[in-house]
Amino acid sequence: MNEPQRGSPEYPERWEDLVRRPRLRASARPPDEFRELFEGPPRHTREIRRVDRTQESWTRIGADPVESYRPDWVEAAGKPRQAKLPPPPRVRHRGGAELEPLVVWHPDDRRTYNDHAFPWGCVCLITTAFGSRGSGVIIGPRHVLTASHVVEWSTDQAETIEVHRHGTGFRARTHATFAMAFTQIGDVGATTLDEDYAVLVTEQRLGDAFGFLGTREYDSGWDDDHLWDTMGYATDVPQGTGQGLIPTFQQRVALDEDEFDLGSGRAMTTTADAMKRQSGSPMFGTWGDQTQVVAVISATGEVFLSGTENWCSGGSDLNRLVRKARTDFP
Repeated sequence: MNEPQRGSPEYPERWEDLVRRPRLRASARPPDEFRELFEGPPRHTREIRRVDRTQESWTRIGADPVESYRPDWVEAAGKPRQAKLPPPPRVRHRGGAELEPLVVWHPDDRRTYNDHAFPWGCVCLITTAFGSRGSGVIIGPRHVLTASHVVEWSTDQAETIEVHRHGTGFRARTHATFAMAFTQIGDVGATTLDEDYAVLVTEQRLGDAFGFLGTREYDSGWDDDHLWDTMGYATDVPQGTGQGLIPTFQQRVALDEDEFDLGSGRAMTTTADAMKRQSGSPMFGTWGDQTQVVAVISATGEVFLSGTENWCSGGSDLNRLVRKARTDFP
């Protein structure tokens, strides 16, 4: 049998020739039964509303605590049920010798969980139109609190919000209709760290179904006390189970308000372990029957020449922003 020769019809074309081919335009529209496959689902959009602190009405909103809510049909739990992890991967050479897989195990206080009880079932995974992801929490009847830098401010395409995403499953999926913040943050820095929070107004009334957390102004008298819980998503936890699509929680972590940060927005360090995608995760505590957020996880790094630390964003304006979002979009 003769081997095909280059340039003959039996020989595949070379890459150098293929890249010179002009693009062939489609000559017909797809049939109606295939139209949605090509055009995709309806495009969801949302508006941006920047909150102006200089308005006189802003001071009348007040920084009083914002109440949380748990429906009667939702359980409550002080600690969520932990999720069972698959065993670490095993790698064997052809001869049967076991090799060390490329997995780094290190001390880490975060734990995966799968529990719909309040407040743990209020965790949210937020995905922007460009595919980046962050964490959030239901903070009102149709309101989700997250970090400002999690929101993609350069487009009107809506964020997708999934309540208690666990692997391929989730309790509810909706889209944002409004995004509210003081500062539209892209990259977090020393000048914006204390205002890194935003509220997304949702199409569906998630809070009425699953409950929602409230907010409370952080008090520096709580500094260094291990009082706080946090929950969210992370790219590095758990390994091998969906690349950060299972929620994690951590309890009894501390906050420390920066003594040089003055004003209604406050930056604070935390002892919580945090990685990418945990931005927007709530730091919350419990007062009687009230579960309230005092800050959200913002950034990791050396911000005020204090070494590499994990930072959160809070202050009285966090309360005001949530209260205004609930008032403007009840």
